[in-house]
Amino acid sequence: MSSTPSRSEGRCSRVIRWTRLLCVRRRGRPTPGQRAAQHAVERARAARIEAEERRPEVDEATSKLREIRRRNHFAEMFKAAIEGSPR
Repeated sequence: MSSTPSRSEGRCSRVIRWTRLLCVRRRGRPTPGQRAAQHAVERARAARIEAEERRPEVDEATSKLREIRRRNHFAEMFKAAIEGSPR
């Protein structure tokens, strides 16, 4: 065997070096895009916390609406039975 790398081995090591360069985290100030993304993440976290805090109120409102819909359905069925209309 020869001690010099073959063409494919040399190409492979170049690809590995290239991918390492891409994957290495850049140091320094964040770019405008990175700052915008960070602000978007912070806004999303704040919105999630706010939504979680409002969950009991939302659950209560949905329970009330569900009960109203159930009563309305019962009233419609009762009315249909009295009037004799087929359901």
